[in-house]
Amino acid sequence: MTTTATRPASASRTARSMGPAAGALAAQLVLTAGSLVLQVVAARTLGADGLGLFALLFGGIVMATAVSTGLVGDSLTVLDRHEAGVRSALGLLTMIVVVLAAAGLSATAVLSDWLSARESVWLATATAAFMLADLARRLLMAVQRFWALVLVDTAAIATTLVTITALWLLTDLGVGHLLVGLTIGQATACLVAWHRLPRCERRPVRLRPGSWRSVVGFGGFRAAQQFVRPTTLNLARSLVLVTGGAAAVGALEAARLFVAPAMILIQGLASYLFASYAADRAASLGELRRRADRAAATMLLATVVVGLVATAAVPVLAEPLLGGSFALSTLAVLGWAAYAASCAAVLPYGSLAAVRGHAAQVLALRVLDSGASLALVAVALLALDGPVAATPWLLSLGSFAGGLLCRQLLLGRRAAERELPVASADGEAPQ
Repeated sequence: MTTTATRPASASRTARSMGPAAGALAAQLVLTAGSLVLQVVAARTLGADGLGLFALLFGGIVMATAVSTGLVGDSLTVLDRHEAGVRSALGLLTMIVVVLAAAGLSATAVLSDWLSARESVWLATATAAFMLADLARRLLMAVQRFWALVLVDTAAIATTLVTITALWLLTDLGVGHLLVGLTIGQATACLVAWHRLPRCERRPVRLRPGSWRSVVGFGGFRAAQQFVRPTTLNLARSLVLVTGGAAAVGALEAARLFVAPAMILIQGLASYLFASYAADRAASLGELRRRADRAAATMLLATVVVGLVATAAVPVLAEPLLGGSFALSTLAVLGWAAYAASCAAVLPYGSLAAVRGHAAQVLALRVLDSGASLALVAVALLALDGPVAATPWLLSLGSFAGGLLCRQLLLGRRAAERELPVASADGEAPQ
């Protein structure tokens, strides 16, 4: 009787878990397609120099969003966002981070003479819209409405492309026009996501100091951790800019386009895994570690397959996608595939370790492996005058090493024996 009763319950749990996972995957497929189309438009209309500049600017937006994702997005997923103090702290922190990031990126673009004053304003609005849309998506993930993300991202992509197409019919496209399209698309995503949230999640937030200690105590480490990887990529782009110029950055980003779908899918699945680990905090570390092992192995295998397919497709797709304006390096495409594989092998363990109370240690490992990777890139490009195509290969070495250390030191058997109590809703360990 016991066995018979257990099987249907197990099957039911499997079916329920596949629904959100499939929704997260479908949403990332939509997001991948839209991101790829936007980057192809940039490659075909802006040329190598313009694509290089757009990559640096968009990299800055991603860096800013990483801070808000870790500080606010991860906190609202793990902590009790319905508690008045936590809710107030999250709302006020959102406003502070978004305003500072938008103003900082805009000022940097003007002072660096990358954009005009008008274009820098659009960079600020695009940054704010992108950050707020990302947080709206995180709310949908927190309430397990992953299929709603498909609608959100479809609306954002459609609006972005319609806007860019309209501008293309009126004038020659530049970086500023892409920022306009990005702003309008992400603003649309905010509106659709807000409409799809449960009513209890749409209650007005009182912007006053609240439970800062619990929010910053958890989210601060997550923000710093989320900030490391995009910052590493942008610093690597800066090294390429110094040694080869904007055209070299553009050529490296063009190679990255072929592997971008795999990288975005990995990031999306990692967000789903983080939310699922947070929801299953009562499970043992051993059980969740085995889930992380399966997730890492599956993502790694899928990434290797995508990388090989992307490399084989270069001779066929390079001309229609890039318009013949780039000299694509097969070595660079394979390098980005290796980098994507390293992310696939790392992210499940980093997410699990953070949920289980090791956010500070994960941050330390991430800083160490990223610093080592950047040091290798700097030596190769500045001291040895190595090829730019070696950059993603060198970045992947540190990432793989960091993932292995996270798995063994923070989630191994000894870690399970001395595991920290899992944080409760108010950010304190249960008594």
